Amino acid sequence: MNCKVDRKSTIPIYVQIVEQLRVIIKQFMEENKEKFYTEDELAKMFNVSRLTIRQAVQVLVDENVLNRIKGSGTFISTSEKLEANIENLDKFVNGFYLDQELRTELLFNRIVPSPTWVSNRLGIKPYEEVVYIKRIRLVGDIPIVVDNRYLLLELGKKITDEDLLNTSLVHILTPKLNLNIVESAIEIEARLADEDLSTLLSIPEGSPVLYRYADMKAENYGCFLTGNSFFRADMYKYKSVLRDM
Repeated sequence: MNCKVDRKSTIPIYVQIVEQLRVIIKQFMEENKEKFYTEDELAKMFNVSRLTIRQAVQVLVDENVLNRIKGSGTFISTSEKLEANIENLDKFVNGFYLDQELRTELLFNRIVPSPTWVSNRLGIKPYEEVVYIKRIRLVGDIPIVVDNRYLLLELGKKITDEDLLNTSLVHILTPKLNLNIVESAIEIEARLADEDLSTLLSIPEGSPVLYRYADMKAENYGCFLTGNSFFRADMYKYKSVLRDM
């Protein structure tokens, strides 16, 4: 494959690389290859910095397309996950953090081009601008959760940094933006912390974490929010009560 980036394009270079990596990954899968290129190899292939490559690869790691294993390299994620349908799980936000009060640190709240998986979930054009919110939730000084959220630009622009520091996102969305949330789809699975996540959560690389992916739909908007969260497995648990209806 001829790997090129258009440095004059309005599409960020790392996003261009992500789309080309998808093609390469498909070829690897067709050839039953599991181990992927190293960051150095990709940097030479695309003639870009390792930092840009790391940013592109991280997008695919977040999507569970690639998997980083410390000391071994990057691999194609081919294993299927067991799936269970759990009704009324936590009503979007009701996890239990060892019964402690949380505080929030806002890493950023900014407008970015939407990654392909985000635009697909939100039903918008590829690379259309969205608001990207990244926060860490802490108990005291201990980081417990890393949250990544993407919102439709129209709605996300109405949310301030102060809102994000003092209120849960759901409580911002419903009264302030007058949204009627009608559906939330949640997927939960176990993962291992990569280098970046281990730094944010102050845990050793390779430690188990709970990964939660969620979409939200509202009247008059359809899917308006998508994103994921990574929870420290030693500090977090889910609780749900199921009843016959």
